[in-house]
Amino acid sequence: MKVFVTGATGFQGGNIAGALLNENHQITTLKRDPNVGQPAMEGIEVVKGGLDSRDSLATAMRGAQAAVYSFPLIFDMELAVSYTENFIAAAKQENVDLVIFNTTFHLAKEETGFLALDLKVAMKKQFDASGLNVITLAPDTYIDNISAPWSIPVILEHKIVPYPIASDKRLPWISHSDLGKYVAKAITKPELAGQTLPIGGSLISGNEIAAAISNAIGQDLNFVSVPVNEFEQQLTSGFGELAAKEISNLYRFIEQNHNEFVDKDFDKTNQLLGVQPQSAQDWANSVNWSLS
Repeated sequence: MKVFVTGATGFQGGNIAGALLNENHQITTLKRDPNVGQPAMEGIEVVKGGLDSRDSLATAMRGAQAAVYSFPLIFDMELAVSYTENFIAAAKQENVDLVIFNTTFHLAKEETGFLALDLKVAMKKQFDASGLNVITLAPDTYIDNISAPWSIPVILEHKIVPYPIASDKRLPWISHSDLGKYVAKAITKPELAGQTLPIGGSLISGNEIAAAISNAIGQDLNFVSVPVNEFEQQLTSGFGELAAKEISNLYRFIEQNHNEFVDKDFDKTNQLLGVQPQSAQDWANSVNWSLS
């Protein structure tokens, strides 16, 4: 089928688009300037425009049977509501049969006081009121964050795996690759419209992640639990103060609400969608841990 995917030149959207291409779907996406930044992978039709343009969204969705919405890493409630309104309006105009709303992180039950989480709550309310057929997929922490390009040198040179979570508490993790697989399965299950499904569910501790990377590279590594305030300071230079604060707030919320993350029926989702998430070792073995 034809599927519109937001952000198909980014990490999450790119993995979603790749998984859909592997299933022989036709993919369209939006890009403000097709000649700037990461190019779209072969086989993706790029329409010039952004989420601020209903016309561009409608053009990209024309003829699509399904559309996948992942809100970008922007911490602005007004933009979140506006962009989601535009997406919904375009999907209705083009009679899109099924929408997959990727919350990109844990979906809280109600407002938390943390903007990064409350954006998702607000967007979910918009989709609930839209009248569209929507399947909401709610992932948790992305294990690929640990293997970000700026993290690998630290891991290899200092023999540590630093991250702002407890070393011994298990949390549900998901890879970008698995995110794509869940979406690719969900678009074939229109009967699940109206449901919110937690995805991923590989319950792993920081120490277990370090052990898996150690096995993959043949070196002994130690997991280091970074205080969230220190993590925020490290992010500020690269992301700016607001983004650093809100990204860090996700980990503050994890610290304060650990049970809310682990007490989810991941097994039900995996059975409904027929996806078996990667183990920590499978993920570690799939990463290129070289400095090049």
